[in-house]
Amino acid sequence: MILKPEVVRVLEREQRVCEMAIGRLEERVRPFERQYGWSTGQFLKKFNNGEAGDDKSFFLWYALAEATQDWQQTCESLKELLDSAELDSAELVSA
Repeated sequence: MILKPEVVRVLEREQRVCEMAIGRLEERVRPFERQYGWSTGQFLKKFNNGEAGDDKSFFLWYALAEATQDWQQTCESLKELLDSAELDSAELVSA
């Protein structure tokens, strides 16, 4: 796919936004991991299997984990798009 340089810049900026969002979400799940002694992956298995319990904090942890996964998927899609993109050579000459 041929992309104009300004489109590439916007996609790169969005990728940075994704990375920042992931970092912030990961910071928010760390206290849960320390408190309960589980990684988020372990927690999700327990939660999805009904083994974690009904503590209110588990629902927040679950929401944060799901949001992290959504941002990670978005970030990966942007990376794939940018890796496969070609710059419009006519735009490069005039830039």
